[in-house]
Amino acid sequence: MNIETFYTSYFIFENQCYLIYNNGGGILIDPSWNFELINYFLSSNSVNLKAVLITHSHIDHINLAKTFAIKYNIPIFISRIEWENFDAKTLNVNFVDHLSEIQIAGLNVLPIITPGHTMGSTCYLINQNLFSGDTIFIEGVGACINPDKMYDSVQFLKKYLPPDTLIWPGHSFGQSPGKSLDFLLKNNIYFQIEKRQHFVDFRTRKNQPSHFNFKNRSL
Repeated sequence: MNIETFYTSYFIFENQCYLIYNNGGGILIDPSWNFELINYFLSSNSVNLKAVLITHSHIDHINLAKTFAIKYNIPIFISRIEWENFDAKTLNVNFVDHLSEIQIAGLNVLPIITPGHTMGSTCYLINQNLFSGDTIFIEGVGACINPDKMYDSVQFLKKYLPPDTLIWPGHSFGQSPGKSLDFLLKNNIYFQIEKRQHFVDFRTRKNQPSHFNFKNRSL
C-alpha cells in the first residue's frame, strides 16, 4: 500500500489530502483545491480511482469531492450526519458506520466516527494508518463545536488504536504528517489530559492561536 500526500492551498487554507493506492486501485481522502496536481498523479501513475472518502463536510475538505466523483464515476463515502450538510444528493453516496469495515480497491477501510470538530466527523483506519481530517492533528485537535464529544473521541482513539498507528491529519501546524500515535501521546497535550473538565477548559480557553495558523512547509 502506498500513500501520496498532496499539499494544496487556497486563500487562507493549507490542506493535506491523501491518495491511498494499492495494485493499481486508489482511494482519495478529502481532495481539495488543486485538481490538476491530483489528477496528474493519478494519470501518470495509472491509478484507477475507486472512491472518495470524506472526513467531514467543511468546504476545504469537500472542495473537489464531487469533481472527482463525477469524472471517474465513483462513489463518495461519508457519515450520514455530514451528508446532511453536503450538497451531493445526486451523486453515488455511501454512508459509513462506526467500526463497520468496508473494502475498497482491495483495501480494508475502517470508519471511526469521531464527533467533536463536527457532529459526524469520521477518521478512516487503513492498514494502521489513521486519516483523521480535522479531528486530531499531530500538534493538537480541531476546533470544536462540542468539546465534550471531542474529549470522548480522543479518549476512544487512545484506547482503540495501537501506539504504532500512523496519523495523517488534514492540516499541519508545524509537524509533518505520518507521526505515530505514540508520538502524539508524548507530544500532543490533548492526548495527555485525562480529566474531561480539564480537556474542555483547555480547549475553550481564551486567546488561543488562530485555527488558520497553518505551517505546512511543503507548500
